[in-house]
Amino acid sequence: MLASPYFLLLFPALACVLAFAYVLKIIATPPKGRARDASQKNQAHQGKVVACMGDSLTHGNIGVCWVEHLRKQLPNHLLINEGINGDVAWQLLQRLPPILECKPDIVFLLIGSNDAMGSFNPSSGERYQKSNKLPQQPSFELYKEHLGLLLDGLADVPQVFVCTLPPVGEIPDSPMNRHLAQFNQFIQEITSDKNRTLIDVSAAMWQQLNQRTYPVIHDYDSKMSVLGPRILKACMRHYLFKTPWDTIAESRGQWLLFDQIHLGERGAQVIEELVFNHLGKTSDTTL
Repeated sequence: MLASPYFLLLFPALACVLAFAYVLKIIATPPKGRARDASQKNQAHQGKVVACMGDSLTHGNIGVCWVEHLRKQLPNHLLINEGINGDVAWQLLQRLPPILECKPDIVFLLIGSNDAMGSFNPSSGERYQKSNKLPQQPSFELYKEHLGLLLDGLADVPQVFVCTLPPVGEIPDSPMNRHLAQFNQFIQEITSDKNRTLIDVSAAMWQQLNQRTYPVIHDYDSKMSVLGPRILKACMRHYLFKTPWDTIAESRGQWLLFDQIHLGERGAQVIEELVFNHLGKTSDTTL
């Protein structure tokens, strides 16, 4: 029996819908090993409790998960992944209590990229406030307040490492990266004021970007009509067709950030190595 022409028309559409839903489900899935999971299961471990706090750059399902890579390298330690896609510093502050219940020995804090993007222009601020259900639009002043409160909340944690923010887009003097520079300057200042340890992710990323072997093509575009498809198309290529993130990046003229924001294999390795090296320098930490 020949297939109905209607079925032949509907099948590709249905396949696209299912593929789209599959990828969206992956993106919406929380990271493995969150603080609530660790505290409820009371997981046994021989080493330290290491909390990695942040946003999608730590969450790691839009791009490479450097936390998961470190778990494989450091099986004796309990690594908590408290990165959530899209979060600003205020949202991370709301998630602090369950993290503290895990009694972390070490914290790695990488937060602020969404604060910077959300305060880049009024339309971005409106979008972030609506989509994240924020009490206020993101701003540099609010970020300074909330990062200070986060560090105060972590006052009893023996060792806290605070990371500067990676670039957004790969053009150094772009309006977005000039805007981002004030966030990184403040991160350096408050980390020193609070007697915590700085990890200069930004400098390491730019150093890696200087090694690029092909010219940058696209820059960051804050419009969701551009940004959303860039992210979703990259995720579909990776999760449906197993295309490496860096291959996607190269096809778009990017080196570290396949969609101008998130980390491919090369970019995640930069953070992974920085965190691993700083863990090795901590007292009483055996790698």
